[in-house]
Amino acid sequence: MKLKKFVSLLLSGAMALSMAACTVGGGSNSTAPAASGGDSSAPAAAAPAGAGASSLKGQNVRVVIGSTSTSGDSYMIADLVTRYLSAEMGFNGKVDAIGNAAALDEIANAKGDGKTVMMFHDMTFLSVLFGSVSEDYALETMTVGPRIGQNPGGCFGAAAESPYAKLSEVTQYLIDNPDKTVSFNIESGATSHLCFAAYYLYVQETHGDEVAGRIKAIVGGTTAEKLQRLWDRNADVIYGDTSAFAQYTEDGVQDQLKMTMFGSCGTVNGVEIDSMADDGVTFNGAPFDFAKDFAMYFPKDMDASVLAEYEAAMKKVTENPQFQADMAKLFYNTLSADEVGVEASQKFIYDKREMCSELIERSPSLDSLT
Repeated sequence: MKLKKFVSLLLSGAMALSMAACTVGGGSNSTAPAASGGDSSAPAAAAPAGAGASSLKGQNVRVVIGSTSTSGDSYMIADLVTRYLSAEMGFNGKVDAIGNAAALDEIANAKGDGKTVMMFHDMTFLSVLFGSVSEDYALETMTVGPRIGQNPGGCFGAAAESPYAKLSEVTQYLIDNPDKTVSFNIESGATSHLCFAAYYLYVQETHGDEVAGRIKAIVGGTTAEKLQRLWDRNADVIYGDTSAFAQYTEDGVQDQLKMTMFGSCGTVNGVEIDSMADDGVTFNGAPFDFAKDFAMYFPKDMDASVLAEYEAAMKKVTENPQFQADMAKLFYNTLSADEVGVEASQKFIYDKREMCSELIERSPSLDSLT
């Protein structure tokens, strides 16, 4: 009990510091232009050459995100991109963290004039695939706009004293110990669900049901709760963000708290960690890579000329060295100008939805793995 109280106090302090660090990384230490009406305290940078050359110059633009948090990655990347787009296109942009269902509804009912934008990640379509929102909000009911960046930072973690520090080592442990199970603490209907499912299906395909059947799921919990389960040894492997786990991998951390990180969903710049693909996990014969992809979403009847203005501006933004530096501070991946193009973005998002749909369809129920 003493350890649990100590851990809870330590975690509370660590989380507070982490949130403060995130706020600094996405705001006050950035030299990104400040969006009018926004919450950022970043100093305004000189506007890019040709800034404001859009039909939205001087207009107020509302950017809604599918999260209610103003400290998570959804807010930070939307705020950063909005500030750069505001300077590039000359509008007054403000990010509103209103939650996924509300954001989808906002886009469904907004005018296609570019004054309302949704910036969000894969849960835009995953929430439909998982059934948490109606199919009335499927991608076909909106306009997919430019992609804006990636957060590849989700990963698995285990106690440092565990006999495995990679997903492939978890598999080998199960092969070598036919009487053992390994429990994974994940969330239902989220990125961790898909990454866990991809690993499970890979083991099932390569080693059969006998091995895969001993991979168990513990469903639900915040990052703090999952860490507590790991420290209490009530979960063998947990899933979370590298930014939340990294501090417990450092030298000097108490043995009970020390952990390893592995199996990230994509390449995390600046962090030494093997991705799931690096560790050999495949889906449909291809390396499994599932970085969290953020994009702009607009109403179905979006004005084509205004969409083209957003596309041109985003291409300039993503090639801006200062924007690239600001993204790197947050360990986010910047995309190329070709990748943020509307046609390329639409193909990418629709292809990813198709892959996710198949993965969900083939995955066993989490209830059957508890």
